[in-house]
Amino acid sequence: MGRTGRRMILESGLPEDALTGGARVTLMGHTSALIEGQRGVIELAAARIRLKTDRGILTVIGRGLHLRELSLDAAMITGDDVTTVTYGRADG
Repeated sequence: MGRTGRRMILESGLPEDALTGGARVTLMGHTSALIEGQRGVIELAAARIRLKTDRGILTVIGRGLHLRELSLDAAMITGDDVTTVTYGRADG
């Protein structure tokens, strides 16, 4: 996305992720993460949960992870310790 496109999004008053198909991640302390804009579960384990998004794969790493809630576009992940959230392209 170019500089002009980003400026138009910011001027619209809407969050960038709402217009570009990106995921929004909200961390709450060290024990939970809300991911909005997810499109499905790829991997579900106590140490790693991977979710598909429109722009790639979002990975949550931690200890004692649980997929607490799942809706059509959002997921709530809780655990003993959420340590890392990474976002990468599906093709690499």
